[in-house]
Amino acid sequence: MSSDDESTIRSQKKTIKESISDTTAAESSPSNFREEKVVVATPANTEYKRYEVKPSPEEESLSARARDVGQSLRDLVTYMGHKAKAITEQKTTDLKAQATQTADLDIKKDARDIQNLGSNIDNIINVFEDIMTDIRKERYGEQQRLLVGYKKLLEEQINVIDARLKMAKRLRLISV
Repeated sequence: MSSDDESTIRSQKKTIKESISDTTAAESSPSNFREEKVVVATPANTEYKRYEVKPSPEEESLSARARDVGQSLRDLVTYMGHKAKAITEQKTTDLKAQATQTADLDIKKDARDIQNLGSNIDNIINVFEDIMTDIRKERYGEQQRLLVGYKKLLEEQINVIDARLKMAKRLRLISV
């Protein structure tokens, strides 16, 4: 900034200060209670200098090592993620195979249990089909009432079967 600019700014500051002091003396009467303020901003001459600092060889080697460690950590995390994914997929496959085998065993066991009933199963199935056929011949309102009653009868028969099963298991344990 030149000296002419500085002198102009000083003279403007002086003029503004004088006008403020003149107006405050004139307006100090109680009837004129209005106060005005003027804010003067002066430009500052600031210059920034840029310095390029070159790192020392020790700092460069430290920076290179830190970069290598960061890359190694990233590689480790990626490897662990892939390994975890592979293990998870393998476990899932194993569990699916085991569940399939268990389901197959359950189906075979149920089939074996049904076969153990032998000729009785045919009579049981025939009785069930006869009852369902007789119920279908009735009106819908009557069918509903009969089906609810038949369901309750079957539930009670299941309870009897469960009780006999428990008793047979207990007697088998005692007789062994």
